[in-house]
Amino acid sequence: MIATRSRSIFKAFTWRALGTAYTFILSLIIINIYSNEFQWHFASYIALLEVITKSFLYYFHERIWNRFNWQRSHTASRMRSLIKAFTWRTLATIDTFVLSFIVTNELKWATSIALFEILTKAIIYYFHERVWNKFNWGRL
Repeated sequence: MIATRSRSIFKAFTWRALGTAYTFILSLIIINIYSNEFQWHFASYIALLEVITKSFLYYFHERIWNRFNWQRSHTASRMRSLIKAFTWRTLATIDTFVLSFIVTNELKWATSIALFEILTKAIIYYFHERVWNKFNWGRL
């Protein structure tokens, strides 16, 4: 089954809401650990920039994956969701690292945020995919 553009856009919005909230909290915690004070502005800037960059990246990632029927019949297989999570996480981690470094100008902060996100957000993304797999809305 092929996903419509509307489905891809709505999935992008739901993932972005989850992802941005998580990035804000994670950034706030990691920056607090290194600086011993809450740097709300750094965490806010990272999260807000991420809304812009990752909304576009996620949409295009969805559209590219939509072209491949591997491990997809009526619904997506668990393996497809897993590989899709891995490819998204790779792209998104690079984006998180770059944004975090640009905002904070601290290599260790940006590296810590990006590395911690690799595993945790891959798991969250996998479950986001599995939940969306249960809905047929927006499939052709």
